[in-house]
Amino acid sequence: MWIREPSVTIEHFKLALAALSIRERRQYDTRHTYATMCLMAGMNPAFIANQLGHSVEMLLSTYAKWISSSSDWRELEKLPTRV
Repeated sequence: MWIREPSVTIEHFKLALAALSIRERRQYDTRHTYATMCLMAGMNPAFIANQLGHSVEMLLSTYAKWISSSSDWRELEKLPTRV
């Protein structure tokens, strides 16, 4: 139960960042990092959206700028317009 307390997880997170020499950031920002890294690696947007609890539309409207290659855009054009 203690892991659900934000004060506990925040403290452990800050200690881990310091140990890894990573600048301090919010825990929530790790979601953005994850989504960006997945898209840059060419992972399936539907899979990423599901992992984050988003719709594909929400994922793409937020993170589309990280899709950089022309092949990525060709893949996205296969999605129905309503997705």
